[in-house]
Parts: sequence; structure tokens; C-alpha cells
Amino acid sequence: MVESEKLRELFTAQFAARCPRCDGSRWVVEDGLARRCECFTREMDTFRQEFAAIPPSYSRCTLDRFTPQTQSQREAFSGVQLFLKAFESPEGWGRGLLIRGPIGVGKTHLAVAVLQALLEKGFTGKFYNFVHLIEEIKKSFEPNAEQVESRLFHHLRLCQVVVLDELGATRPSEFVAVKLYDIINSCFDRKISVVFTTNYLDRVDTSHRRAAVDLDSSAMVTERSAPMPMVAGYTLAERVTQRLYSRIMERCTDVVLEGPDYRLRHKQGQR
Repeated sequence: MVESEKLRELFTAQFAARCPRCDGSRWVVEDGLARRCECFTREMDTFRQEFAAIPPSYSRCTLDRFTPQTQSQREAFSGVQLFLKAFESPEGWGRGLLIRGPIGVGKTHLAVAVLQALLEKGFTGKFYNFVHLIEEIKKSFEPNAEQVESRLFHHLRLCQVVVLDELGATRPSEFVAVKLYDIINSCFDRKISVVFTTNYLDRVDTSHRRAAVDLDSSAMVTERSAPMPMVAGYTLAERVTQRLYSRIMERCTDVVLEGPDYRLRHKQGQR
């Protein structure tokens, strides 16, 4: 008797949760035509937001919350809008966006804003931190870890856009760099757009270069280098390999942000 009551409660809850318009079928018929019910649309919107894995600290990063303060920020904002407009046609899919600049100028804000805007339009995307992605790649080299790589590529295949934040924050080993190239190249080949952010430019102040580091030696494959700002004296190509850098520049619109620290300015405005 107790078991029957539990089953009755379970089924009651299940049927009560059904959409009254479609009775849980996710389809409605109007004027002789079948279309997706609104409940299905809401579920897909929720799925896309959860799948995107945008960190909570960036959840409020939208285009209307980005306030350009410098000419380069205004130009970057215009570039982002053009990038989004290209998504109106499938011919524009698969292009990339490289957002570069010093710490705190709003690079991640703009990148996440692009992702948020495309999610609202019904596209599927995902946010990755570069260091975390490298860790995922390294896990795929462990014994019996085929499912790690399989899951990673499966997630990417579901996307139309991917954000890769802090490109170059760590310098991968030679083996990891090869796999990283395969992942990013696979995205471009499948017409998956990639939005990168990075602190590294093409030019460096050689007075800051670490003389003890021979970039052609084994020091190049240090996997746990700490994140460094542009003044550390490395170019982006040195951080991610010339091969990957060349592929990124081939596919991406290059946007450089300059200006005061966006986060510090926002914090001071709250005082």
C-alpha cells in the first residue's frame, strides 16, 4: 500500500509537470501545421545557457553593459558588432575573432557578450578558459582516458561558437600544442567560430625578455608557466607556437583594445 502511494505521487508529479498546451509532446498543431511548443523553446534556451558554462562572474557581461572609453575600445565594439552581423548568413559562420590588449581593458567582457548575443539568437556555444582547456587535453593522454577527448570533441561539435579566454596564459608542451592545434583547426574546418582573448601582442619590449629562457630549448615546453602580462616580453606566437598563431591569424579578425583598467574603473565607480 505504501509503495502504491509512492508510485501515485510520482506519476501525479510527472503529469502535473506536463505543459498544458502540448501535454508533454513538445509539439502543437495550429491551422493544420505542427510547430514546436513554447515549452520546448524555453527548455532549449535553458540548455544552451547551462551548456555554455559561462562563469557566474561574467554572467552580466553583455554588449549593452560595455561602455567604450577610448578610440580603440570604440573600434573594437564596432568590430564585434560586424562579427555578430556576419552570423545572419551561414557564409559568415566559422570566422574567428582575436581580442588582444593588456589586463582589465574589457577583452573577456566583449568575448562573453558575443557569446551571450549568439545564445539569444538560438546558436549554441561554449566558454573555455585556456588553462582549463590545456588541463583537459593533458587528461586525454592518461591511460584509459579516451572518453575525455571524445567528450571534448563532442561538446565542440555541438557548437557554432566557442570562446577561448586568456589564450597563451600557459605555454603548452610540444605534445599538448599539437593536440591544441588539432582542436582549434577542427573548429575552423567545421565552420565553428572561435573568439579568443589574450594579453599578448606581436611586438615585445626586448628589455623585458628573460635572457635565461632559450625559446628553442626545452624551456619552451614548460607546462605550468604562470600567466604573464604583455610586458613579460613574449609574443603570442611564442606562447602558442608559430603554427597555431598563423592559423589563428588566417581565420580571425584582429582587434586590439587599449585603455585604463576596466575592472578598476568599474570598482571605483561603485565607491
